[in-house]
Amino acid sequence: MRLPPHQHLRPTGALMAAALMLMVVIGIFISGWISLMNIRATQVSFMEDFVRRRVALESSRLIGRQLTYDAAFRRNHTLAGNANYVFGSDIGSINSDNGWTNLNIYGNTTLPGTGLSTVYPYNSTGLHPGSTYYSSEKLVRPSDSVSGILDAYTSWHFLKTMPPLLCGDIFCIYRKPDGVVTELDVHTNSAAHHAQWIVQGRTVVRHPPSLFVASTPSPLRLPFQTRSLYIQTQAATETTLTHPVYGSGIGSPSPVLLPSNLSAVPSTTGPVTDTTAPDKRYDGYLNVIKNDYNTDNSLWHFQDREAAAGRTPTTAVQVFNASASPQGDWAMFSQPTPPQTQPTYPPADWPNGYDAKLRVLTIRMDSPNLKNMRIYGVVDQIILQGQSNAASFAAAAAMKPVIFTIMPNGPGGRWVRDIRFERENGRRFVLAFQDTLGRPVELNWVNNPIAGNDYRWRCALVNEHHSLFFNMPSSPTRNVRMIGGVMTNWTIKRRAAGGVNASRLTFVPDTDSSVAQTAPATGPAWSAFLPRDAWQETYLAP
Repeated sequence: MRLPPHQHLRPTGALMAAALMLMVVIGIFISGWISLMNIRATQVSFMEDFVRRRVALESSRLIGRQLTYDAAFRRNHTLAGNANYVFGSDIGSINSDNGWTNLNIYGNTTLPGTGLSTVYPYNSTGLHPGSTYYSSEKLVRPSDSVSGILDAYTSWHFLKTMPPLLCGDIFCIYRKPDGVVTELDVHTNSAAHHAQWIVQGRTVVRHPPSLFVASTPSPLRLPFQTRSLYIQTQAATETTLTHPVYGSGIGSPSPVLLPSNLSAVPSTTGPVTDTTAPDKRYDGYLNVIKNDYNTDNSLWHFQDREAAAGRTPTTAVQVFNASASPQGDWAMFSQPTPPQTQPTYPPADWPNGYDAKLRVLTIRMDSPNLKNMRIYGVVDQIILQGQSNAASFAAAAAMKPVIFTIMPNGPGGRWVRDIRFERENGRRFVLAFQDTLGRPVELNWVNNPIAGNDYRWRCALVNEHHSLFFNMPSSPTRNVRMIGGVMTNWTIKRRAAGGVNASRLTFVPDTDSSVAQTAPATGPAWSAFLPRDAWQETYLAP
């Protein structure tokens, strides 16, 4: 049915107004959306530029760190000034600024506050709780034609060195020597030896895989007690996955001690090979007794330095000849001599493996004429004669330090097998053992302490591939207090005959109160006689 003409649908004014309003709103929305998209596109364009600039800055930071890790940690290195190192234009680059000439961080003795005039967030201690020697080097942005969009910056590199034994690292365990398939043993227990002692400071493990062989339990708990444990390696998988290590805190019963999980700054005692081969600087090696590739961090060369400076000569004990030093600081003789039927201090396995007579070297630790000594395996036993009373013990603390390096008589030749510590000693000295075969050396404490029950021996002990065994005093009430610290890349254990009481053997820092100094020290600083670790801390100022 058709409607009348007046009944056809016609648009009303309200409907047309609504349609017009809808069109306006849609137009505004589309216009706003287009404007927003344009702004977003502009923002993305700026963000892309920002990211490129940021990547270029971070790349430059890493290039600078890589350059200094490689070049500045070599011995007597020279870097030309105003030299550009370019990863790519707009990608990352550095300029060497003034460069450096014959830079040798291990020989540097500049202390914080004496050479840094510009204020930056510079930490003079880093991860170590003590002051450090340092060198500061600066890298800058190259010219526009080289660096492109790279922002201007200054890259500061603080190159630090310090003996770990003076920075709270009292028991330092380095990577075992190459080619050795057995474990670096500071943890196993057997009928003959164990690892029960106390470290009143930090224990540092530089290369956890060195502690592991197929039979090693995993995770490995170090049984000796220590204040803290630091796993200082640059390979995360060595610590958290394949070679987990944790420790034992001080107390009875000894609590579980988790290792520090702080990121490890790569550190090194220096090159261990020549420049034509990979120098293995950051692999955790210990090569500080006689290192011809880094003579400024080598005890042997410290001895040469002291002799050349006219401070302390060096005596080489390389031929056995029953005699005494004209100055009375040492003597060699054979034992037993009639009416003796035994040596004064027979080694545990005497006379098996020895000649008819024991070849003995005695050293007077309180002699003012005592020299640095290079001792070879021409003697079987060394008797270190400490002080006999409290006054001489206190006076010895002010005497100039000395270094004793002990080596076999030729590669694989006879070696010093027995060390006797008589009474007590307050004089600082370095006792350094080096071998290539891991052969045993027995450490023994004899005679009586000056007072009390502790044999106090002030000594920095450095061990490269000898097996050192601590024999506790025969009296069960006597204890050993080693004052100074240990650096080792091979076995250190206690003989089981001394019992399992951990407090019978304690390692403490050189600042221990039992060796309080009553007079000013003579000779160079003690830190000049100790091997150093080196590391860098960087700060980039855009």
